[in-house]
Amino acid sequence: MMALSHCFKKAFLACMSLVTVSTFVSSHATASIRFAINAPGSKPYLYFDDVSQDYRGVVVDFFSFLESESDFAITYLDSNRVRSENFLLQKEADVFLSAIDWLNNPNYFIFSDVLMTHSSYIYSTSAFYGPFVPEDNPNASVCTRYGFIYPVLQEFFYKNNGGLVRVNSNSQVTMAMMLARGRCDYTIMSEQNAQSIMFDESFCDTTFYQSSNSISDVDLVFVIRPELVEFQHSVRAAMARFRKSGALQKSIQTHSGTHKFPKGKC
Repeated sequence: MMALSHCFKKAFLACMSLVTVSTFVSSHATASIRFAINAPGSKPYLYFDDVSQDYRGVVVDFFSFLESESDFAITYLDSNRVRSENFLLQKEADVFLSAIDWLNNPNYFIFSDVLMTHSSYIYSTSAFYGPFVPEDNPNASVCTRYGFIYPVLQEFFYKNNGGLVRVNSNSQVTMAMMLARGRCDYTIMSEQNAQSIMFDESFCDTTFYQSSNSISDVDLVFVIRPELVEFQHSVRAAMARFRKSGALQKSIQTHSGTHKFPKGKC
């Protein structure tokens, strides 16, 4: 009887040991976070690199930094700005990059601290003689990205007479190509977008000019599902270290370059 009791005790302790190990492992399990991309993405934030056949950009660099010091793993989903917001509301994605001003339902989400500022300028193949003023350019065509909202220009796009004509395309690269080919008078994008795109050798025969004034300045943040408070805290802590270490500035320069406008012909 004593032998049987002893065997039972050993078996019980062995089971408890397994439970303890299992609990320890599960508490340290990697949590998968789904990032929704405004496909096909845009430099320097996040874009698909044809050479590596993978996503690159400031966002990827930051999340690699986050993954190295946390239990979160990031996966990337193709989406667009309008769908991304709905994806989070429907719990089909967990996070995406945006300005709060661009959201339809900002009260439904939680946010990271500011990753970087998105300053938008007007670009042309002709020199600017003073700041760009929408009212002074009646019926001018502007190459824009489909689904994007441009708060400062919206009222001029809606005008029936004397406003601006919106010409949509599916990426900033296409916008620059259309501008170079005379399909529109102007285009609008962030300075980092323009630096990474317009100085590419594919535009060797084109001169691009930047307006002296920015059209809008907005802060970009990670928009997060409200249930993911722990992830929000991890992102904020990692972002502070990412910025303080100089890794953020280095990433921005890597993916956008340090070119200055005007961009001349090669």
